[in-house]
Amino acid sequence: MRRAHTPKRWRILPDDMQAEAQLQIELGVHPVIARLLVQRGLTTPEAADAFLNPSLDRLHDPFLLPDAEVACERLKRALAEKERILVHGDYDGDGVTSAALWTRALRSLGGDVDVFVPHRKRDGYDIRVPIIEQAKQEGVTLIVTTDCGIQRVDEVEHARQYGIDVIITDHHTPNANGQLPRAVAVVNPHRKDSRYPFPNLAGVGVAFKLCEALTRHLGHKPEQFRRGFLDLATIGTVTDVMPLLDENRVLVKYGLESLAQTKKPGLRALIDVAGYRADGKPLNARAIGFGIGPRLNAASRIDDAKLALDLLLTRDEAEATTLARRLNECNIQRQEEQARILEEALAQVAQQDMMEARCLVLHGAGWSGSIVGIVASKIVERFYRPCVMIALDEATGAGRGSARSIHPFNIFDAIDSCRDLLIEYGGHAHAAGLSIEGANVADFAAQMNRLAGSLLSDEDLQPSLEAALEVAPSEITPDLLCQLETLEPFGHGNHEPLFVSRSVPILESQRIGKEGQHLKLLLKADGLNGNDMVETLWWNHGDLADALEAGLSVDVCYRPEFNIWNGRRKIQFKVEDLQPAEW
Repeated sequence: MRRAHTPKRWRILPDDMQAEAQLQIELGVHPVIARLLVQRGLTTPEAADAFLNPSLDRLHDPFLLPDAEVACERLKRALAEKERILVHGDYDGDGVTSAALWTRALRSLGGDVDVFVPHRKRDGYDIRVPIIEQAKQEGVTLIVTTDCGIQRVDEVEHARQYGIDVIITDHHTPNANGQLPRAVAVVNPHRKDSRYPFPNLAGVGVAFKLCEALTRHLGHKPEQFRRGFLDLATIGTVTDVMPLLDENRVLVKYGLESLAQTKKPGLRALIDVAGYRADGKPLNARAIGFGIGPRLNAASRIDDAKLALDLLLTRDEAEATTLARRLNECNIQRQEEQARILEEALAQVAQQDMMEARCLVLHGAGWSGSIVGIVASKIVERFYRPCVMIALDEATGAGRGSARSIHPFNIFDAIDSCRDLLIEYGGHAHAAGLSIEGANVADFAAQMNRLAGSLLSDEDLQPSLEAALEVAPSEITPDLLCQLETLEPFGHGNHEPLFVSRSVPILESQRIGKEGQHLKLLLKADGLNGNDMVETLWWNHGDLADALEAGLSVDVCYRPEFNIWNGRRKIQFKVEDLQPAEW
């Protein structure tokens, strides 16, 4: 299917000349950097300096986490008395990294520790009664949950009846009614009574901070602990798409340095198999989000999350290599499954009236319930309207669905209004999951579309972009790009800035890629690269090459970056959107 181009609305973010001038004077930063800092809400020299110079010394006191002191006391007793401890994680990247962190940390302190991460299909999400039953049989007296547990009131009661204590470490939202499980400790920065100054930690972030608290509680200095576990904290934080601000920014900034030098055989093997050593690609937050994280997540989507956990725990080089290769194979299989499901989903979209289908509800037998969420995101990205992807089980007739949405449409509220048609559901404004009987899918789709049709205008269905400012291409200098690097790591909450340049002449246009799917433009840019030209790449828009011919002038929204090839460094642009005057 030809990829249609949907023009986006561009919004230039507002400036604050007074605050920007103060930052230029006080911090000596480039005027563009000053504007970017102010646009991020960093309007004082103190706040901007803390952002530009993140420091481990500025991490928050872990004992401000709810129940941190109680948890440390219980863990101290378990370690001293050699109690059997079970660490219970989750099957995604955040869950397996936090489970590995707890397991490694407690074992390094002499703990008798077993660890469990659920199988996505066989066990389901979160701690369940069968695992508690098994823990009882194996003599476990303390369960530590990580990245899960905050809503498992009944399961914690079940454990208590067996005399098993539970420490919950989680970052998910507690029950709406405010009820917390009656665990020994419930360590979650989203508790209503939390005094912790930064609530947006990943599950692995909560684990990292509480483990550091335990280290201090036992009389050890935190520096060695941090050196040993920042790599895992970074992977889980980025993989779970946490905002890279405040404490997360510090963890990831230093964690990327730690990851590049990690001594963990599994992480070294995973970095190698993802190509971030041999190819010399930068090991940054994007590398985790698009290279490391997907391979860890592929384990549970295709096989068993235990593969990823074993990789993070192994101390054997040969085993690490074998497991990393297996995860790579899982990721390739996931990509193939994803491509197949996407093709089938696009065929369904092609049969729909896009003016009527304000919410795309797509379903298919033979689709993987663990992959449809990724495909739903791709559909939303391509057509900019809410999408629910439902994988139907041919044997039972039931469906498991994943929903993704656009900013103006609260997908959870919409699904909630259809609850009479569903078996169960959960989620938030932009992403949700559900299960449904196959016989109810058509009525569900009709109801979702009626609701979306009543709430979404034509303007709502046009994607928008927020750009930092308008510049002439000649203003994108090597010095500016070097200063832009001080804003890294980029990611959720700290997006890589976009720039807009107007009426830029096209000198050359061509398709690139194995199938000609990408577009490369050569744009005129006075003063750039010593030849007054800049290469400009637009992924997945190769079929616009004929329309964007030489001689045409365009407005372009882009990310500037260095392209280093054979030791030579040039500036290039990565296009986010492009709007010729003729369109």
